[in-house]
Amino acid sequence: MRRPTWLIEANVYGVDSQALQDEIRHQGMTVQVVKPNVGAPPPRDLLGAEQLSPDGCVVFLGTLPVMEHIQRTKRWRPGGWCSFDKLSCSTYYSYFGPFLLNQNYTLLPCSEVIRHAKRLGSEFGKEGKVFIRPDTVRKIFKGAVVSAHALEQALASARYDPTQLVLVAEPQEVVREWRLVVANGEVVAASQYYEGGKVARSAGCPSEVRAFAERALSSVSWRPDPLFVLDVCESQDELRLVELNSFSCSGLYECDKAAVISAAAECASKTW
Repeated sequence: MRRPTWLIEANVYGVDSQALQDEIRHQGMTVQVVKPNVGAPPPRDLLGAEQLSPDGCVVFLGTLPVMEHIQRTKRWRPGGWCSFDKLSCSTYYSYFGPFLLNQNYTLLPCSEVIRHAKRLGSEFGKEGKVFIRPDTVRKIFKGAVVSAHALEQALASARYDPTQLVLVAEPQEVVREWRLVVANGEVVAASQYYEGGKVARSAGCPSEVRAFAERALSSVSWRPDPLFVLDVCESQDELRLVELNSFSCSGLYECDKAAVISAAAECASKTW
């Protein structure tokens, strides 16, 4: 089996970076810490990866801009797992609709959200507030509950592109959230990361959370990538799907790193 070289972007995962590196090396693979070097010609555009074969088996972990750069400029396989178009709400909502937290929502261009702020507040508001998030997985602004009267201000960072789709939804109370790593259609690891309005990281998840994720996966044959993450929450005494995220650009929190790295290495080898 071809073993991938792992690239971890510097200054992204904090203290978790060392634990990831240790586990990768423990499983007999090479790991290199890399830094983007914007504007430099290849191979100096990604410091720390200059000596890698242009056709190598590589898995990247880091930020979305660097992942996009790798996809655009490198021939590494798989390079990482982050299908930008497939991880847009407008795509995966089409498949996972019955399981979503955001059941009452709309998607509109940024400029139209601002123009129709009053109507959207009336249709989707709770106590004068609505939930907004970008359609794209690119974090052009942070998803948040905001006053319907302040939508223009909240969307200031997205207004450079008035056609950018924005999701507007009825706000939901979330009690707890978990991240589940999915590899080849199976949940291979999980971690809680939120409880009661605060960060609360702990390994694993309740059996009913895993069962909910597995039920959603068994009901939907479509996948954004061979590896991705599912964020699941408890809301109003129900389990709901918050969102899908990329494997390569998402934190693992307290997920079983050994299981995740092993599954990713196997998948990378098959892809290569």
